[in-house]
Amino acid sequence: MTTSELHPAWVDEPAALAAICEQARQAGQVAVDTEADSLHSYFHKLCLVQLSFDGAHALVDPLALGRDNLQPLARLLADPAVRKLLHGADYDLRVLDRDLGARVANVRDTQVAAQLLGEPQTGLAALAEKLLGIALDKKFQRADWGERPLSAEARAYAAGDTAFLAALSATLTARLAELGRLDWWEEECAALEAVRWEPPEPDPLAFERIKGSRALRGAARDRLAALFAWREQRAAGDDVPPFKILQAEAMVALAGAPPADLDALAAVRGVGRSTVRRFGRELLAVIAAPPAAPDRLARERFVVDREREERFKRLRAVRDEVAAGLAIDGGVLAPRAALEGVADRLPADEAALADCLGRRWRASVLAPFLLPVAATWRGGS
Repeated sequence: MTTSELHPAWVDEPAALAAICEQARQAGQVAVDTEADSLHSYFHKLCLVQLSFDGAHALVDPLALGRDNLQPLARLLADPAVRKLLHGADYDLRVLDRDLGARVANVRDTQVAAQLLGEPQTGLAALAEKLLGIALDKKFQRADWGERPLSAEARAYAAGDTAFLAALSATLTARLAELGRLDWWEEECAALEAVRWEPPEPDPLAFERIKGSRALRGAARDRLAALFAWREQRAAGDDVPPFKILQAEAMVALAGAPPADLDALAAVRGVGRSTVRRFGRELLAVIAAPPAAPDRLARERFVVDREREERFKRLRAVRDEVAAGLAIDGGVLAPRAALEGVADRLPADEAALADCLGRRWRASVLAPFLLPVAATWRGGS
């Protein structure tokens, strides 16, 4: 089967959703994916939830149903008796939590499985082609999933993100079992179930992330901060990405050399007549009398703890050697932050090592190698 052969059901009515969720519950396993409109709006929202089970494929329309009517789906996702197959689940879990209040239980992430097997490419398309001989068309990766109606081609593409996860999961599960790594996968997936949406903290210095902003001083910096705040407000009001209001390059140019009138404004690269027609007088007013920008944060002097850094380097070398023997990435076996915890706390046993590494399976693998190293430092040698 190819993506073009998929004809998923479109689910935009409460009764149809309830029926689909009950069928998925009876199947005992459902593949899940989501599509949002993060590239096409200011307020990101869930636009599509793809479900595949027992050879059936459905596209749930959250825009038509609304949060209250999506509760049968939230209950299905929370049902521990139903296995949920996802690929690269972290983002999906956060969006489902944010927009549905869904707590997804019994997760199995096929991308994590591929990482634990040492696959060099763990994207869904790469794995489907390599392990299943299926070529997934990725032409709709940047599509606007908030559009309605979606074309048949776009619907088939969306269904392709879940249609083959059961077969992929079966293949990866068999390989993990052969290598004795199933418990690794189960522990990693159990940790994913705790993932929750966390709103970003407001950042009054967000305008300094714009390329070229660091070169601006005084009034020019004030103008950039004011332009950034104006653009955010406008984008939120229109629910469009900020770049569709005014591009970053144009903001830096306006801040550095403010135009005197509308004609000069239109001549600035990245502005143009259409922007002037919509916002010209507003822009001139913003840059004419900007409030003072927030002060830059004082740079903290970074002092290198050379003893700690040497410990980390030694631990990393040991980890990398073990990871090479397992044919997996060192960061999968033990991320940097985990190794830094080992360097700081010098665990004396496997349980304490697991606390540092965040996983029991990591500690089981690495204990024979890292604990003796930590012991040399505890002994002062």
